[in-house]
Amino acid sequence: MDTAAFLHLAHDLVDAEPGSLGLDDRLADIGWDSLSNVEFIAHVDLDHGFALDASGLDACTTLEDVLVLTRRP
Repeated sequence: MDTAAFLHLAHDLVDAEPGSLGLDDRLADIGWDSLSNVEFIAHVDLDHGFALDASGLDACTTLEDVLVLTRRP
């Protein structure tokens, strides 16, 4: 997932104004919660064809941490 597509999705998940989020934003500060995790995992699975590890997502503290999980080796 490229950065622009990821940030667009992040805006939708936390109901933020377009352009208001950056990769260095802390998840706790932007309202990213367990529902955001579930919706993000579902989106990646449906649109990108692979399953994210929920425990890896739980360990994330910033949007950049979440984005890194989408970059498959």
